[in-house]
Amino acid sequence: MNFINRPLLTMVSVTALMVGCDSLHLKPTPKSTANPTAEAAQHPITVTTTTPEERTYETVWERIRAGYSLPQTSNNAVDSQIRFYTSNKAYFYKITQQSEPFLHYVASEMQANGMPMELALLPFIESSYNPTAMSPNNAGMWQFGAATGRNFGLKQNNWYDGRKDVVASTDAAIRLLKKLYAKFDNDWLLAVAAYNAGDGAIQQAVDKNRRAGKPTDFWSLPLNKTTQGYIPQLLALSRIVADPNVYDFKLYPIADVPYFVKINVDSQINLADAAQNSSLDVSLLKKLNSGYKGWLTDPTEPRHVLVPVDAAATFKLQLDALPKVASTKWQEHVVKKGDNLDSIAKRYGANSAQIKSVNNIKGNNVAVGQHLQIPLSPTSSSADNNSALVIAEQTPPKQIERTGYYVVKSGENLWSIAKAQNLSVDRLAQLNNLTSKTTLKPGQKLVVIDQSIAKNSADSSRDSRKLNYTIKSGDTLGKIAAKYDVSVKQIMQWNKIKDETSIRPNQELIVLVDAKN
Repeated sequence: MNFINRPLLTMVSVTALMVGCDSLHLKPTPKSTANPTAEAAQHPITVTTTTPEERTYETVWERIRAGYSLPQTSNNAVDSQIRFYTSNKAYFYKITQQSEPFLHYVASEMQANGMPMELALLPFIESSYNPTAMSPNNAGMWQFGAATGRNFGLKQNNWYDGRKDVVASTDAAIRLLKKLYAKFDNDWLLAVAAYNAGDGAIQQAVDKNRRAGKPTDFWSLPLNKTTQGYIPQLLALSRIVADPNVYDFKLYPIADVPYFVKINVDSQINLADAAQNSSLDVSLLKKLNSGYKGWLTDPTEPRHVLVPVDAAATFKLQLDALPKVASTKWQEHVVKKGDNLDSIAKRYGANSAQIKSVNNIKGNNVAVGQHLQIPLSPTSSSADNNSALVIAEQTPPKQIERTGYYVVKSGENLWSIAKAQNLSVDRLAQLNNLTSKTTLKPGQKLVVIDQSIAKNSADSSRDSRKLNYTIKSGDTLGKIAAKYDVSVKQIMQWNKIKDETSIRPNQELIVLVDAKN
C-alpha cells in the first residue's frame, strides 16, 4: 500500500491547482526534457473552454493523465518504487487488465468530484483493483475496515457487504478523501497518507513537527515505514502511467467508455439464474456485484445489479422470467453454543444446504454469535427442503478454501505473491522467516495465512486474564490482535472503540488473553 508522487511532464499536461472540492480544467503543456519540477512552476495554469468531461479520449489512461494535479516530486523514494514496478512488468500488466470493469467508473467519479486523477490509481495499491480483496481487517477494492465502512454508510449484513460494492465503496472513498483533504488544509499528500495510516496518526506527526518548529509537509513527517512508502508508490505509479513508453511498460488498453450500468430490480434474485438467462458469464456478473456475499441478492436493500453495458437490454428483458425467491420469508438466527447447521435447519424446518448457500458458509462450521438468515417455509419442512435443494443446485460451486500455503511458480517473487494474497511484502516475508529481498525458487512452499489471526478467538467462555496494553507508534488493532491471539472485533468491544482507525499512540487498551498464556 505504498505510493508517492506523480508522473513526468511527458505524461501530465500541467499541475492543477485544487481549491476545496472544485477543480480547474487544464490545458496540456508541451513535452519537455527540462527539470520537471522547475518546468511545472514556470507554466501558468490555463483555463480552457472544453471541460475534461466533454473531451473524447481513446483510452481511460488518457483521461486519467489529463487530470493529474498532485504536486510533482522526484526523490530516491519515488525512484526506488519506479524500479520496483518496472521489475514486475508482467504482473502489473495483469492487474491493469483486471481493472478493466472498474477503472473507467472510478476515474469518472474522481473527475466529477474535482479530484486529482492520480487518485483513480489508488485501488491498484490497495487491492490490485480486486473488489473481493480481503486482509485481516479490511475488505474490498478500497480496503475499508468494518467500522470505517459503517461510518461512511457502507451497509454490512449477512447478505451484503458495501465495502465490496464497487459503486458504494468508491463513493465512500471519495467522501473520506475529501474529508481528509479539508482536515489537512487542502494538502492532498497528507490526505492520501491519512487514508493509509488514519487521520490521528498523521495529525499527531504534524503536531509533533509543529511543536519542534519543523516543516509539516508529508516528506518531513515522522511516519511509520508503510505510510512513508505509500505516497512514493502512488507517485511512482502515476509517473509510469503518464508515459509508460519511457519505462518500456505496457498498460492493458481500456476503452474510455462505461463498462457497466446499474439496473434496479424489484425483488430478490439469484445471480446465477440471471447470468444464465442473459447468456452472461456467471463469474463476471458475480465479480461486478461482489457486494453480495452469496449468489442471492439482498432481500431488502440495495436492490440493484451491475451489468455489462452490452448485456443490459437482454438482462432487463429476462428479469420477469427469473424464479421468484423474494416470496420466501426470512428469520435471523444468532448461533448459540451447541448449535450446528443440522440442528438449526431442523428447528426452522429448513435445509442445511440452503442455509449454507444463502449465508455464504464454507465448510460445515458455524461460530457462536454468528448471525444467519434462515429461509422459512409457509407449510411443511419437506416442501421447503425441495425448494432449498433446487436453489442449492442452481448455485455455482464455491471456490475451495485456501489451505494456508502457496507453491511458488516460475517468474514469481515475494511482491507478486503478497499482492495476490492481499498481504504486505514484509508480512509475507515475516511469516516465512525471509527478508523482503529473498529470491524465491519454483516449487518453494510459502505460508500465506497468518494462523494466529486466522484462529477463531470468538469463544469468550474460556478462562482469561486482563492485560493493559499501551499503543506504540505504528501499531494497528490488527497487529495488537495478532500479538495476543484475539480478534480486532473483541478489542473494539472490550474498549468501546467505534472506529478502528481512531486509536492513538500512548492510548491504553484492555486485552483479555487466555489465562494459560
